[in-house]
Amino acid sequence: MAAFTGKTEYDLPKELSVSFTGHRTDKLPWGSDESDERAAAFKKRLEREIVKAYKQGARYFLSGMADGIDLIAAETVLRLSALCPGMELVAVFPYGTGNSERKRSAAKRAFRAVSLHENYVTGCYMERNRFLTEHCVRMICGFGGDMSTGTGQTVGMALKAGIDVVIINV
Repeated sequence: MAAFTGKTEYDLPKELSVSFTGHRTDKLPWGSDESDERAAAFKKRLEREIVKAYKQGARYFLSGMADGIDLIAAETVLRLSALCPGMELVAVFPYGTGNSERKRSAAKRAFRAVSLHENYVTGCYMERNRFLTEHCVRMICGFGGDMSTGTGQTVGMALKAGIDVVIINV
């Protein structure tokens, strides 16, 4: 894993990149119970969308590394990368390098980790969402439809930017 701080150093090709956005654990219908049948159905659909993007040429998969959909997507990419040569996870943190062992473990296995700030600063989550939007041509979203949430705002940003948005309803 190559770790660094700062957007200016990011050099992976946008045309080969897919970003993820989605609700955090507390907003998911299954909460933190990833054994729930709804979580299993979501993971199956997510896997299909990731493989589809890979088959269409995507190689870099950017996760904002928040608890919930972001982390599920990151772990799915890591698992699939064993079967898909050249598939790489890019862990994008708004600040720091993760506040849980699960996040740190995924980031250690990532192709690259990006931390936009060393410590928390006001607006860093929105900056992370903008970074995810600016560095992809497709965004896969675990989304329930509420545009007032951070996920909704990121989906709106992506749509406005003309990014191919794939919504998996949660």
